[in-house]
Amino acid sequence: KSIRKCGSEAENMTISQIFYILRARWIIAISVFATVMALTGLYDLIAPRKYTATASIMVDVKSPDPVTGMVLPAMMTPSYMATLVDLLVSERVALRVVRSLRLNENPQLKQQWQASTKGRGDFDAWVAETIGKSLEVKPSRESNIITISYVGSDPAFSAALCNAYVDSYISTSAELRTD
Repeated sequence: KSIRKCGSEAENMTISQIFYILRARWIIAISVFATVMALTGLYDLIAPRKYTATASIMVDVKSPDPVTGMVLPAMMTPSYMATLVDLLVSERVALRVVRSLRLNENPQLKQQWQASTKGRGDFDAWVAETIGKSLEVKPSRESNIITISYVGSDPAFSAALCNAYVDSYISTSAELRTD
């Protein structure tokens, strides 16, 4: 009586046997390769283009507070960077971006707002929320850099929006410190 383990032939398969199998089924292998390449090319032609604009902000935590003139110990904590990120993605900064780029005067956006909300709510807040969906804000792990990225279908608009977020964040941050 001989006892065989399941799968023992597969474990002993050599590389030459694999090549023999591929050579015997070369038509299937080439067909699969050609199909995958054709589908990839088709997707590349059909898929909408996406452009990512990126900007970085350096947070100077060692500079003194403009009002008191002292370096605050709270600026050294990790929660300080999280607070800055929250400020960057806040509605206050987004509304400033909407106004600075005059997105609230765009007739196409007004039509989209009418279609999606039936004219209810604040148009500026809707635009701010809409553009905020494509915004990504990441603090660096071991440095004082915050990276802002915006993904859109138009490269010039993506860059303008990313830069407007930086400018609006700086203005809002300075406004909050002096208030």
